[in-house]
Amino acid sequence: MVLGGQSAGTIQSGDVKIIDMDAKESTAHPEKVESVNPGQAPLPAPPNVRRKVTAGWYGPGHHKKLTANGQRFNMFKNTLAHKTLPFGTKVRLVTLDEKKSAVGVVNDRGPYIKGRDLDVSYSMAKQLGFVSKGVVKLYIIQPEDYDRPN
Repeated sequence: MVLGGQSAGTIQSGDVKIIDMDAKESTAHPEKVESVNPGQAPLPAPPNVRRKVTAGWYGPGHHKKLTANGQRFNMFKNTLAHKTLPFGTKVRLVTLDEKKSAVGVVNDRGPYIKGRDLDVSYSMAKQLGFVSKGVVKLYIIQPEDYDRPN
């Protein structure tokens, strides 16, 4: 198989060659891979990924309007808008002091304001304690052993 003009390599005696799709030559080192029988349990999911995001919220002006996935926006449900995460993806948002958190489902696209990474519903903003501030920095944790749509 050829990927990006480079040979994908072969698997021999438990070694896997990792191909860097952006580089002309792979600089990765082979890793040892243990064989897994079909009856064995799958490997655990990778640890949660946590990063800082800037979040705003939206509510009354959008309540009951259609979201990008075709559902009606309900400002009292835990939903959020993100530019790229698949619809139906669950994410946990946590305040930087880690005192408050909320779990929501991506059902809309946006935000379309420079410097913002996501917009949450009024319900989530209230749970996270930033309704009066309007915009805050939060941690987004994903994936969170979620159910992603198939």
